[in-house]
Amino acid sequence: MENQRIRLTKRMLKEALAELLAEKPIDRITVYELCSRAQINRTTFYKYYGSQFDLKEDMQSDFLKELENSLHEKDQPLSLLSILTYIDTYRASCTALLQSAADNGFLERVLSMSCITQQLEEQTSPHYSGYQKEYVKEFVIYGAFSVIRKWLLSEQPEPPEDITKIILEMVGKI
Repeated sequence: MENQRIRLTKRMLKEALAELLAEKPIDRITVYELCSRAQINRTTFYKYYGSQFDLKEDMQSDFLKELENSLHEKDQPLSLLSILTYIDTYRASCTALLQSAADNGFLERVLSMSCITQQLEEQTSPHYSGYQKEYVKEFVIYGAFSVIRKWLLSEQPEPPEDITKIILEMVGKI
């Protein structure tokens, strides 16, 4: 169990990383500048993380845990709309995490949540068989990923309800 000082230190590092990610990609961020921004000693950083990539991974894991906890606390059914609404609420940090890597791992993890894949599969035409379903599922997940990524990076984003409707309508036509 982490004490308050450890949680504060980690929070300061995560906030510093989020700020830096808004300025440049993670592979151009050094541990030195991260620590300088967070006003934390590098020895302290290495006590908790091996690299800035480990810190980013911890941020992503925290976001996903908080997303699930938040939605369960509100007794909301997990759905694409509830997740997009949550992402919209924390747009700045989510955008920083999304922009932080060349790979699409973060949003893929969000879209791979069982409640989302189930909802997308339910909207997909039922006439696909075994292997076809797997290809369609990949197409749907990456298509939804592209739509959500464009929405997150938009300067004037539409409401989450509109994006949910667009995605579910497209999936329903497949």
